[in-house]
Amino acid sequence: MGDKELQNLLLRAETLMKQNWLHAVQLLNQAVDENPDDPRALIVLGNFYQTRQIFDKAIKCYQSALRLAPEDDHLKLIIGNSYFAEGDYDLAIVYYDQIKNPHPDVRYNKALALAYMYRHEESIDIMCELLDMIDNNPFIYFLLIEQLLRVGDHISAYQYIQRAEAKIGNHRHLLLLKALTYARMKNWLYAYNAFVSYTKLGKINLSEHLRVYAECAVQIGLPERGIPILEQGLELNPYDVGLYEELVRLLVQRGYAKRAREVLAIAKRYFRLTPVLKLLEARLNSQGD
Repeated sequence: MGDKELQNLLLRAETLMKQNWLHAVQLLNQAVDENPDDPRALIVLGNFYQTRQIFDKAIKCYQSALRLAPEDDHLKLIIGNSYFAEGDYDLAIVYYDQIKNPHPDVRYNKALALAYMYRHEESIDIMCELLDMIDNNPFIYFLLIEQLLRVGDHISAYQYIQRAEAKIGNHRHLLLLKALTYARMKNWLYAYNAFVSYTKLGKINLSEHLRVYAECAVQIGLPERGIPILEQGLELNPYDVGLYEELVRLLVQRGYAKRAREVLAIAKRYFRLTPVLKLLEARLNSQGD
């Protein structure tokens, strides 16, 4: 098959994908068979599978194409990204590392993969290098600050928050990171105020963040405010044992015995009571109504 004929077939297959994808795949497989030394049909077929999130087949197509074009860094990138999408971060990094002179997006993807693998220090090193190149990208700051919090370097996290605010201005996610950082530093009032500002712009979507928010409320003398925050967390994640423990403890302290028993009953639907919850239940039983 000549070059022009192949190009026309690929264009036809791409057009057919929206109308008759089975026929399009047949055409592409035909093009692969008839052009065993040309990677283009394999790449188009891989793109088709990738857009439908059939990553295993996409990877096989891209790898076959890469064998025909071993210096193609873009192929290495999309193979790495496909492995990343499958959650195979080790193999994603293998392909990212094969790219010569990787651009910032590649390095960011590698840092994110390392973060998911709990290799936080390596991720931090890459993000710090990226900031020396690009200091106005919010996502670089976000990932870096999150990793610094993971390793317990709250001071550096706070410093990068200040730097981010100077470069990118106010950003909702930066408010959340500020709240979490202040809480780690036990600066409860500042943390609480940051959470309040964050929730004015939208809901908190993780139960673990709501637990921190509630702790801030309790620490600054607003336990009544902490109760609905914890209840909101349980709506998001009814399996969060820590939320039950904090909520029941707070309800008992505030004298809401009936509500505490109701929460314990809900907890029993999802798991066996922890030693802490058993102690709180025993305390309630000893008090009666």
